[in-house]
Amino acid sequence: MTTSAHLPPPAAPSPAGPAPSSHGPFALLNDEPVAGPGEDLLGAGRAARQLAGLLVASRASTPITLAVDAGWGMGKSSLMRLVDAEPAQAPEVHNAWTSQGADALEGLIKSVLMRFDRRVLRRALQRLSERRALLRAVRAVTTIAAGPFGAAGLVDELWRTLSVDSQARNEMRGAIGDLVQEWSQTEGFLPRRLLVVFIDDLDRCSEETVLAVCEAVKVYLDVPGLAFVIGCDRSALAPNGLLRDLSPASSAFMEKIFQTSYRIPVADQEGVREYIRRCARTVGIDQLLDERLTTMLAERSARNPAASSVW
Repeated sequence: MTTSAHLPPPAAPSPAGPAPSSHGPFALLNDEPVAGPGEDLLGAGRAARQLAGLLVASRASTPITLAVDAGWGMGKSSLMRLVDAEPAQAPEVHNAWTSQGADALEGLIKSVLMRFDRRVLRRALQRLSERRALLRAVRAVTTIAAGPFGAAGLVDELWRTLSVDSQARNEMRGAIGDLVQEWSQTEGFLPRRLLVVFIDDLDRCSEETVLAVCEAVKVYLDVPGLAFVIGCDRSALAPNGLLRDLSPASSAFMEKIFQTSYRIPVADQEGVREYIRRCARTVGIDQLLDERLTTMLAERSARNPAASSVW
């Protein structure tokens, strides 16, 4: 994805002045992840297809959590978007991207709940209301009947019901598991439906947010029918990194969050050189680059795509 800014035309030179430049208009590149396969300059599509196939084939083994592991600028977000685009072609696979707000635990769980059909949410709320106190049951039944309020109102009420006290928190995993099971085994979807949840840039979050996301994934959303793809630099989440104060037990818990990891390989020299050439053509400076300068940029960037496009 690119954004362009056309430079104003140069002032007309005086007869004695230099000739106007033949280059331009120029454009600026941002560092947004690719939006689709057509923007895949580094050939990550093959890995995306394989990871997507792995997720779909593993639906019977859910819950599963896959880490897309790499340092800054190595293409984690782009690869995750390409994976997102792959299984979306199958009607039994649904994808959801999450954004982290002030309360990561609440935000993540609500993001997942929002992907389910309203009728499934209503029935889940009805089941919960039967086990709640009278006042909460009355409010829940009112919400169930209020169809025009849509899924957001149902999700808010589900969260209030599930998070009201410690007893309700203990019931949360079972309630969400029942909801996901009903959704995933809906008649007409064979094999079972799968919800793939993408969480990006976990290693850029605060320690509190990281732990809240891990709590949500491992404690409350660890149910069949859900798969998580988490983009992060796993070395940054180690006890000597972002999570400095983890006890040995907490460190072991973090290791159990991920069933498997895909470590993005460092691009080869020619791949980075070709990436630099394509970027140069996009911004309009390809005539300013010769092979020697292209090679130097590739070497100085340590084959990091993001670093190689910052000149």
